[in-house]
Amino acid sequence: MIRSLRARLIAATAAVLGAVLTALLLFSSRMTRVEVRRFEDVVVMRGRAAPAASARILEAHYRQAGGWRDADAAARRAAELSGREVVALDPAGRVVARSRALERTRVEPGPDGGLRIEWPGKPPRIRQFVLVRVPFAALSDPQGRPIGRVYELALPSGAVAPNLDLSGSINRWLAGGIAAAGIVALLVIAATSRRILGPIEKLTAAARSMELGDRGVRVPAGADDELGELARSFNSMADAIAGAEALRRNLVTDVAHELRTPLTNIRAQLEALQDGLLPPDSAVIDSLHDDALLLERLVDDLQDLALAEAGQLALRLESVDAGEALERAAAAARTRAAEAGVAIEVLPGAGAAATADRERLAQMLANLVTNSLAHTSAGGRIALSAARSGASVEFSVSDTGGGIPAEHLPHVFERFYRSDPSRSRTTGGSGLGLAIVKHLALAQSGSARVESEVGRGTVVFLTLPAAPS
Repeated sequence: MIRSLRARLIAATAAVLGAVLTALLLFSSRMTRVEVRRFEDVVVMRGRAAPAASARILEAHYRQAGGWRDADAAARRAAELSGREVVALDPAGRVVARSRALERTRVEPGPDGGLRIEWPGKPPRIRQFVLVRVPFAALSDPQGRPIGRVYELALPSGAVAPNLDLSGSINRWLAGGIAAAGIVALLVIAATSRRILGPIEKLTAAARSMELGDRGVRVPAGADDELGELARSFNSMADAIAGAEALRRNLVTDVAHELRTPLTNIRAQLEALQDGLLPPDSAVIDSLHDDALLLERLVDDLQDLALAEAGQLALRLESVDAGEALERAAAAARTRAAEAGVAIEVLPGAGAAATADRERLAQMLANLVTNSLAHTSAGGRIALSAARSGASVEFSVSDTGGGIPAEHLPHVFERFYRSDPSRSRTTGGSGLGLAIVKHLALAQSGSARVESEVGRGTVVFLTLPAAPS
């Protein structure tokens, strides 16, 4: 079965050409056999005996007239007596007498001692002829000198020209063959175009429906060819658009939700201060300041995420010592880890250097450590490590927290996603940390992945290009 659209088009074209050539071959062969046989049967005439009686009539006229003047009358009398058409030529091959049926013809000596008789055709550009191979009678004057020769022709009854229209017959047969081949070609092309244009029309209709807002429209992708691949690509695009639309709606909802809580707190406390329900002491001011910092951090995270996704994040790539970056990340988090009762350490490893933006690498490691602290109970442990693997440097941040269920693992790098729905903004962060890590890694030609097992903890791997030696 031909699955390629290109191959089907080539095959259809070959089939059309084959049909045309086959039809022309069959019609031409048939036409040639029929017309040549008819030509041989009708126009090639053979005689059985020399026209002695016609010769005597023409010789008598020659003696009486002293030449071939008005010899056509003698040829007509000879034709009436013999029941055939009569034509006489002089020794130079010129026609000197002919019967009535041959008056408009051109007669000249033909091959094998015979005659070639040509009729004017209709239209005039078509010329029809017959070859005459019949015995003739020599003509002589009273002194025995040769004065020419005479032929008797048994022409078919009726008009001769229609029976001799070989060119017209060929044209009619060819016209019929071309017409039949054209019909076959049109049928093949119609079937092929329907098979090709049908899926395209469905794609066009689906695209118009999507343009009007129907994000659920899909097209069947039955054939395993270019059109089937196009349909599958369209469906994938439609899925991606629907997913992006859902993400956009979720993002707006999540951002509104994340902003609403601190804004509500700030508004409530300010209204309470205006109404005199709260004293304007340092505790209230500290609470307002914390909410303002939270809003600022959330806005900064959203801005970083938007720039990273758009590929517009300004990066200063340089060689960064992996061990040094891990030590700085651990040192920045030790105070919070100690307060939470969590041990944090940097595992020893071979020296490795990554090509990265130093500040963005520190931000990614800080987000990973913060995420681990949020999910590790007192008495737990967080370990940071780095090792070179081929042309990359792989950082890892592991913890001994409760782990992430398998059904949540594919979504942990999505913005505002929390594997534990019970966690709030206070206990679970803004939900942007891992999303920022992923997109910052992609912006630096790296990647991020997570492995986790419920009850045993989580490991987040961050892979960046290794610095040149």
